Amino acid sequence: MAADASNERYEQARQRVEAKMGFFANLAIFAIINIVFLIVAGTDWLWVTLFWGIGLAFHAWSVFFRDQGLIADWKERQIQKELKRDDQPAEPTKPTPASSEAPGPSDDPTVS
Repeated sequence: MAADASNERYEQARQRVEAKMGFFANLAIFAIINIVFLIVAGTDWLWVTLFWGIGLAFHAWSVFFRDQGLIADWKERQIQKELKRDDQPAEPTKPTPASSEAPGPSDDPTVS
């Protein structure tokens, strides 16, 4: 059983390292291509750099800053909340007045 936990921890660590390697490869390609295009095309290329940079920032967030434990905990709390809501009996709704019973404009004494 301890070997299973050790293998699982190793696999998770390996996946995190591969995610970091993927980000750094993306960052290197981003830098090289954008330097080349800055030299060749000048500032006409900057709009692409901006959008690619935004994508790179999201990639960095997912690799380095996202705490999957917090997200998983929140998700589990929401599931438990929904299960509790399903277990509670529905509150009876008040009957709505029929259209003939609803007061009309002629029934209101303040309206002339």
